[in-house]
Amino acid sequence: MHDKHELGERLKRFRLGRNLTLKEVELKAKVSATHISEIERGMTSPTVGALTKIARALGSEPAFFVQDDHTPPVSVVRKSKRRVLTDSAWDARLSRLSDGILGSEMSFLEIELDPGRSEKPESVVRAGEEFVHVLRGVVEIMVGPDRYLLKEGDSVHFRASETHTLRNIGDGKARMLFATLPPFCL
Repeated sequence: MHDKHELGERLKRFRLGRNLTLKEVELKAKVSATHISEIERGMTSPTVGALTKIARALGSEPAFFVQDDHTPPVSVVRKSKRRVLTDSAWDARLSRLSDGILGSEMSFLEIELDPGRSEKPESVVRAGEEFVHVLRGVVEIMVGPDRYLLKEGDSVHFRASETHTLRNIGDGKARMLFATLPPFCL
C-alpha cells in the first residue's frame, strides 16, 4: 500500500462492490459516515481501530486494504498445495481452491463434512453472497426459516446476510464447492 489515497480508493471500490452506502457502513462499523467518506477521498488516514471496524463491517480483514497488491492475474492451485482450514470451531474441512487473482472479490473453497456434521456449530451471518454446489452426498441447508435438501449435482445461491447453516444429513462424507462474495478469509 503506497498512500492514503490508494487505501481510500480500495475501501470505496470494495464498499460499492457490496452495494453499501456510507450510512450502512456507519451503522455496522460504528464509525461516522463523514469519517469514512474522508478516508475514501484520501483526506485522512484511518486509525488501526477504525480500519478494523470498517473492514469487518464490509466482511473483510483490515490487511486486505493495506497490503501491497502482489496478486497475480492467474491463480493455479495444485491439489497437493491447497491451504486447508482445520479448526476446533469448525466441524468442516475447508480447502482453498484459488489464492485469488488481481482485483478478486470472490473466493472458491471445497467443503468436506462427515455424516451428521455441520459447517459451523452455530448459524452463520456475513455480508455478501454464497453459492454451494454438492459434488457428493446429501446436505441440508437452512437459509433463514427455509430448509433445502440438496443432493449430488444440486446448487443453492443466497445472500449471506441471512442466517444459514449447512449440515451433512447423508450416511457418507459430503463434498461441496463453495463460492463466496466477498472472499472468505482463511
